[in-house]
Amino acid sequence: MALSHGGKVASTALDAGPKQSETALRRLRDLLQGCDLRIEDVDAVAFGSGPGMFTGLRLGCGLAQGLAIGLSKPIVAVSSLLALAARCRGERIVAATDARMGEIYFQCFERRGKALVAANQPDCVPPEQLPALLPDAGWQGIGNAFAVHAARMPAAFLRAIAVVDADARPRAEEVAELAADLVAEGRTTPLEEAVPQYVRNKVALTTRERLARGGRS
Repeated sequence: MALSHGGKVASTALDAGPKQSETALRRLRDLLQGCDLRIEDVDAVAFGSGPGMFTGLRLGCGLAQGLAIGLSKPIVAVSSLLALAARCRGERIVAATDARMGEIYFQCFERRGKALVAANQPDCVPPEQLPALLPDAGWQGIGNAFAVHAARMPAAFLRAIAVVDADARPRAEEVAELAADLVAEGRTTPLEEAVPQYVRNKVALTTRERLARGGRS
């Protein structure tokens, strides 16, 4: 959980597991008090909209919607892949995270001025189906898919990537920073569109499908 205020970002860790939903509001109050703010001082509410783990996305979205409605404040949905890519300072970035079920979530971005612009829609594919990248273009890769699925990624795809950070995860800090920029530009999310971005429609595989994707029976 993070708070953007006065050009700076403060953050706090949430409890893992079931306790997260029980303690999130208390963590928020502590975060606001640490910045000498009240809940009424919040200008907008943001959340990482995914793609990612379904349970975490639903929790974050539900909390953000509840706060936005209760406070009568605008809401901002921020792509988790964009938040991940924002941790890089390169010109061309591939954000890729493990989607389980032998697949990855991925999206490519290009930096234009200070902004990151998506080069494709977020997708969920087996690693072998990653698209070709423009070679010698200084691509940077970020996300745990490069650790989990590197052996299954096409050699040409990996050769095009100059630097990889396989340990990075999407963070609330980048979500807060990106949301602050969007709010300043007047680009908030209509409440009915502030929903998790699942990308994958199918949430389970048969044994045959798991084996075909390199999984276990």
